[in-house]
Amino acid sequence: MVLGKLRFAVVGTGHIAKQHVQALISCGQDLVGVCNRHLDKAMEFMQSFSGYEEVAPAAPDQTVFTDLGLMLDTVKPDVLYVTTPHLTHVDLACQAVRRGIHCIIEKPLDISLAKAQYLKEEAARNHVLVSVIAQSRFMRPCARIINAIADGKLGHPSFGQVSVLAWRDEAYYRSGAWRGTWAAEGGGVLVNQSVHELDLLSAFLGEVDQVYGQWRNVNHPYIEVDDTAMAVVTFKSGAIANIVVSNSVNPAQEAFVHITGSNGHTVGIKTHAGVEASAGIRPSSFRPVNDVFTLMTPEQLADYTKSDYEGISEESWSYHFFAEQVKEMVHAIENQRNGMQVHLSNDITSAMGCMTIFNGIYLSQKLGRPVTQEEILADSMEQLVNPSTSAPAEPEPIITPPPAPAAAPAASAVPTAPAEATETDTTATAEATESAATEASSPAAATAEQA
Repeated sequence: MVLGKLRFAVVGTGHIAKQHVQALISCGQDLVGVCNRHLDKAMEFMQSFSGYEEVAPAAPDQTVFTDLGLMLDTVKPDVLYVTTPHLTHVDLACQAVRRGIHCIIEKPLDISLAKAQYLKEEAARNHVLVSVIAQSRFMRPCARIINAIADGKLGHPSFGQVSVLAWRDEAYYRSGAWRGTWAAEGGGVLVNQSVHELDLLSAFLGEVDQVYGQWRNVNHPYIEVDDTAMAVVTFKSGAIANIVVSNSVNPAQEAFVHITGSNGHTVGIKTHAGVEASAGIRPSSFRPVNDVFTLMTPEQLADYTKSDYEGISEESWSYHFFAEQVKEMVHAIENQRNGMQVHLSNDITSAMGCMTIFNGIYLSQKLGRPVTQEEILADSMEQLVNPSTSAPAEPEPIITPPPAPAAAPAASAVPTAPAEATETDTTATAEATESAATEASSPAAATAEQA
């Protein structure tokens, strides 16, 4: 099928935005506008792609902007690409949706489930398509699992397992003011390092029904958010899954998502191989593979593994699957214009699956019991009305160390006033940098080593 040509604009010019523009160019799509609140950064970004016929010349207030609304009204793109920090995604996308402009949004869709629900309703009212980046779904090993489940080869999917045992040190968290904060990142290992595994789990098992989980900060006292979490999730299909994710395992171990069906067959994908990657910092060379697929003989699976990434060069690896999602979006827009059926691998409803899981774990920890999908959304709505409830209460330490014995004072010691207490400010800065958005879907994110 011949791919049409659409006009794309990008808001946010961090590391990941470069890969998305490379994806657009590889698909023959036009980049007609770039927006960043810093004009010099936006100009530098646009100029870095000069020479490509698909990219418009950089010119202030013509193709380069600091105001999103002005850009949308000036260049009138068909699609807005949102590659800014997590907490801004829906707010920016709404500006496009209300103008009838389609959107591709970096994962996660947002840190607010309530905002995601609002965007879903707004997109429906304006007959606009919204695709949320989930490049792992376009990889052949993942598609093989999705197709096997859809074809009934597992019987009914009965239970799933997610394991992400990663490691991040203090230097990593100090590399960006937004990292490890509730306000800017919206969470920790659940929102960032595990987002692709949680997305795949919801892609395989469907809509979430109930979540029962807990989170901890095991060995990262300099961040606000979770570095470890465990949960049991029930899906409306009747399937259940257990989740174990952590940034506290040194050295890191392999990560995987496995699904077992009612007939005993198991399918799964190994998403990364340990500590080799840090999204936005050091890309991964690991290619996700089906580490278990009992529907095939080991020889058949080995043959598939050899061919799963044929035609994808080392150079194009970082953006190839972004390009696949762009192609799907272009076809979907053309089909909608022609009155045909539209399919998106990861629309707003689907993207809300992993958001429901990680928001559900935070709420379950807070309430000390399982929580339903309806309760999770209601709690997110309450957080919009009353922002003071947005940061989950930190759980008690797993182990409380005994107090150190008091030293015996010297006989000649003179009593002194106690030292003045100091308070460490752990509040995130209001202005998270655009590079924050790189962490959810960099090349490493495709293998779940994001951020």
